[in-house]
Amino acid sequence: MKVTTVATFTIITFCFLLLSGCKTTVSYTGLRPADVTLPSNVKSVLLLNRYKPTKQNKWLNIVEGIFTGEILFADKRGVDQTLAGLQSRLQSGPKFTVSIANEIFEGTGTGMFPPPLQLADIDRLCKTYNVDAVIALEAFDSDIKITTEPRQRKRTENGKEIIENYFLASENVRINVGWRIYNGAGGAVIDQHQMYSTEIFTREGQTAEIARRGLLFPADAIMRTGLNAGDSYGVRIAPSWVRYTREIYGRAAPNKNMKIAKRMAVRGDWQQAAEIWQKFSNHPRQKVAKRAMYNRAVAAEMLGKYDEALEWARKAADTYGLRNANRYIFMLNARLSELQRLDHQMETTP
Repeated sequence: MKVTTVATFTIITFCFLLLSGCKTTVSYTGLRPADVTLPSNVKSVLLLNRYKPTKQNKWLNIVEGIFTGEILFADKRGVDQTLAGLQSRLQSGPKFTVSIANEIFEGTGTGMFPPPLQLADIDRLCKTYNVDAVIALEAFDSDIKITTEPRQRKRTENGKEIIENYFLASENVRINVGWRIYNGAGGAVIDQHQMYSTEIFTREGQTAEIARRGLLFPADAIMRTGLNAGDSYGVRIAPSWVRYTREIYGRAAPNKNMKIAKRMAVRGDWQQAAEIWQKFSNHPRQKVAKRAMYNRAVAAEMLGKYDEALEWARKAADTYGLRNANRYIFMLNARLSELQRLDHQMETTP
């Protein structure tokens, strides 16, 4: 783990645009398929720490840390949290049961992959822990860059504009993690993935020193970044519960029932809201009709009726040329594609 201090800082500003204030964001929790599909025989997994360096590599790492400013043993703690993040993600989903290996296998102790584990080791581990596959964390390395920059902001006090000077310190953490998954049925590597995870932590202070002192201790920053990295790898290999957001129209003047239906939807009464929107989908005013059709489509998705949602979205797009409906059709088709992949991944028979 390398720590570097420089005097530059970049601010990322997120701008949120509200279009006419007539839309409301709604959401639901759904199961998202994994990015990669593991063999159907894999239902239970063993998490294995293979970061431990050989004796030769261990001393090389210590010497390197002395000359590069690394904090000794910070990466070891980061590895533990990375595995904890993966464990938490896998256990929160419906696909896998998870076990933790008591032993730690030797690897490189760096961000470089060691040779794959021997088939005999995989077979022994799977039999010992009664699992179908082994997920090994086999490479890990971290770097931290600390930056500071003087900043200014304006505020009003007693009717006067005051310029306030302060310093902003940033702790940019980047970790490199290497994973392998071994199939217990033969020991073959069924996924090898190297990933990079970055987190930025910031603090303010009247001086650069005060701002830097407010930052996380580097080992803690690495652990937090590792926790998120493990969670991200879990999303790659396992179906996970995530939040899907959609928008509905909250009004269509002069029709007050659109507001009533919106309130029903926000509190979760989607069936009642759908009935109101369906009634007004034939309204003589085009603005009311197209927004009612669009909202009716969203209600259908919220009720798990995807074909019906597509039907209503297409009506709004084809009949009235509603651009939001066209965009929503793409979102629905993407979700349907996810559900097809999810059905395949959740199959319980080889």
